[in-house]
Amino acid sequence: MINALFAPDWRDGVPYQRLLAEALYERGVNVTFVRNYRRVLPLARLVRMYQKPGSRNVLHLHWPEAYYPSKGDRWDLFRFARYPLDLALARIGRAFVVTAHNLHAHNRPSEPFAFRNTRASFQQAQITIAHSVPAKTEIEQLFGVPAQRIRVIPHGDLSVAIGAPLPRAEARRALGFGSEKLVLMFGAVEPYKGIEEIVDFWRDHRPEATLIVTGRPNTAAYGAELAARASGVARLQFRPGWLSDEHLRQWLSAVDCVVFNYRSIFTSGAACLARSYGIPILLPSRLKTVALDEPHPTVFRFEDLPRDFERKLGEALDAPPDYESAAAWREATAWPKIAEVTASAYEDAIRAR
Repeated sequence: MINALFAPDWRDGVPYQRLLAEALYERGVNVTFVRNYRRVLPLARLVRMYQKPGSRNVLHLHWPEAYYPSKGDRWDLFRFARYPLDLALARIGRAFVVTAHNLHAHNRPSEPFAFRNTRASFQQAQITIAHSVPAKTEIEQLFGVPAQRIRVIPHGDLSVAIGAPLPRAEARRALGFGSEKLVLMFGAVEPYKGIEEIVDFWRDHRPEATLIVTGRPNTAAYGAELAARASGVARLQFRPGWLSDEHLRQWLSAVDCVVFNYRSIFTSGAACLARSYGIPILLPSRLKTVALDEPHPTVFRFEDLPRDFERKLGEALDAPPDYESAAAWREATAWPKIAEVTASAYEDAIRAR
């Protein structure tokens, strides 16, 4: 049996790790989650605590930035600088696989050693998992990782965590809406998501649709800043706060379109979830590594704001949500399939050690 250590344990934030672990277990892979944090060499010390005897052990690192956190104190530079050594010690005696969810920690691309730490993760891994072919190409070109050490494995279907859509009228009644057009931006409310530009578009161009921005702000200061910016804008509602699975299901069942305007991102679980629901998605053309099986009639790419965005927004609002149209996507990203190719990547990593 393969023993996989998932690090860090971020199941509270997203269902990805839990769904993958459950599917891997069905394939005979034992998954243990690496919890908590240790000082000095956090990853290496934790891995030693969780290690099992034998040669079929795999360290599967999902979000490396958990082990070089930015705490805003005098020790930050040390935390950033130590990471490659910490990782090298952590992978002694086991195969090492990393999933490229991000290239850099969100909102932290310019911190010291950001590029070096990302490169260390990919170059030390026997196998790097990318969620799309464009993502694989970027890893090869930016970090010099050989193509044979990268596996393209799609992002799994997150809709299974919240269930199929509710009846549209029922969801709208629960949220307090009638028949008006609804546009949604959802998930953690953070600066890298480019929400301000969409709020400004609504203020300046007054589209015939209501924009809802909902999710928990990453800081109270940023939440207050965004609330002030959105205040008084016609047909715009900012609803900050934790978004439960049931509440998210209501929103995705009710809206006509979802918008993503990330300034930069590598993979978007939120966009993949909206794609699973068959909701029209509007996102920038620059986000080439966010692959949604395009061209597809529910995916609309815009080149710039405001002109092209306004035109594509109209097209997206004219395309009705269609859950059944996403059946092939959900099948292609079903967790049993994701687990099968992930377990194969583990085998390759063990052989390459």
